[in-house]
Amino acid sequence: MAKRKASRDQLEIALKTAQKELAITHLRAFEAAKETRRTENWYTKNGGPNSDIRVALSMLVRRHQDLIDSNPWANRAIKVICNNWIGDGIIGSPVGASKRYLGAWNDWADTVECDHDGKLNWYGLQNLIARTTAARGSCLIRRRVDETMMNQGLVPLRLQVMEPDMLDMGKDDGSRIKFGKQYSTSGRLEGYWLRDTHPGETDWRGVKISSTFVPASEILHTYEVLRPQQAIGVPFGSSVLLHLRDVEDIAQAQLLKTKIAACFTAFVYSNEPSEFDAGGSVLTESLEPGAIEILPDGKQITFSNPPQSPDYVSHQKHHLHAIAAGYGVTYEALTGILSDVNFSSARMGWIEFHRNVAAWRWNVSIPQVMDPIHRWFNDAATLAQVRGPRKVVWTPPRRELVDPAKEMSALIEGVKAGFMSLSEVQRSLGYIPTEVMDELQADIANARIKGLSLSVDGGETQPLGVEVP
Repeated sequence: MAKRKASRDQLEIALKTAQKELAITHLRAFEAAKETRRTENWYTKNGGPNSDIRVALSMLVRRHQDLIDSNPWANRAIKVICNNWIGDGIIGSPVGASKRYLGAWNDWADTVECDHDGKLNWYGLQNLIARTTAARGSCLIRRRVDETMMNQGLVPLRLQVMEPDMLDMGKDDGSRIKFGKQYSTSGRLEGYWLRDTHPGETDWRGVKISSTFVPASEILHTYEVLRPQQAIGVPFGSSVLLHLRDVEDIAQAQLLKTKIAACFTAFVYSNEPSEFDAGGSVLTESLEPGAIEILPDGKQITFSNPPQSPDYVSHQKHHLHAIAAGYGVTYEALTGILSDVNFSSARMGWIEFHRNVAAWRWNVSIPQVMDPIHRWFNDAATLAQVRGPRKVVWTPPRRELVDPAKEMSALIEGVKAGFMSLSEVQRSLGYIPTEVMDELQADIANARIKGLSLSVDGGETQPLGVEVP
């Protein structure tokens, strides 16, 4: 009996312990969703993909643009993003195109005639579109067909790049029209209400700006889509605007503190009125390096002794790491400081950064800008009686290797093992495969004629003058 009672007691203790642990587990589940002291100042709302943006967009854009114009870190972040995202341009290679079509494409892309403003070629426009998207959240491109360009032997297409401010934000009912973009009842985009002039370029008389409806087929609107049914983008630095401002304020305060510390001033005290003649002068209200102030009788200088701020360098590093993370760049790329990293960590950071770059290229630029503009080009080329393929392969700008010897050897082994194609490797390095092969063919033939042997040539060196098939 005693043994049975002891066993029942142990079982009851075990059950109570299990129930208590289960209750604690349920208590901790989704703790962030509970109303506790830790969450009492956490105000949230379940807004739609456009309602939150609608309230904040105007101020976000203005403040971000102001920081880009005046804050070196915001300016640097945007440059790092665009220089890696677009660089010297994403090159298009139409598949199976004729020499005439390729010539027409290259002639159009390499001239500033493709720009409605006549300032940039196709690759410069790519960079401008990316910069506008990163700085102001989105960018507009309008198709302009000008048949007079055919007199110069060019395809009659011009691109007009515009800031998203050209959208008539006043036309917004939250349903059929959002941010000046008009949709059908099924949710398909029908067109854009574009202002006649930029709202920031109006004169002081406050003349009301009218807007015109433009069909969706004539406009491209590029932005990073972060939520389903999102109708407009937000600046890339939206999550770190306060960090950027804090960094600037702290830097200015530290600079002022250093300047004041450098202003050594001598003060002369006297208990004898006859020794120095203050001449009834008024005490200065500013400090100057090397100044000597003679204090009148009864006057005394007392300086405040504010509490010392934490380590300035580590404090700034903390904020700069947050800024780099908010923009999606590395701390080293943002600041140019490489003293805190070794080769492996620098390479891992660079790889992660280029994943962000690849996402911007293949999720934003190529589907929203490159492919549609290539279709516009084909439509305009028919007017010049030039026909080309619909498919185009895009080659990003060349990526600098962190360790060329090791990385190039790895690429060579990958091609040999069949893990990747030679063309894939060439495109990843920013080269167009067909151009590389054509140049290699010409180089090998020329080398054989001159009796030379290149390592890329697997054949025997041919005698001088022998024609190479």
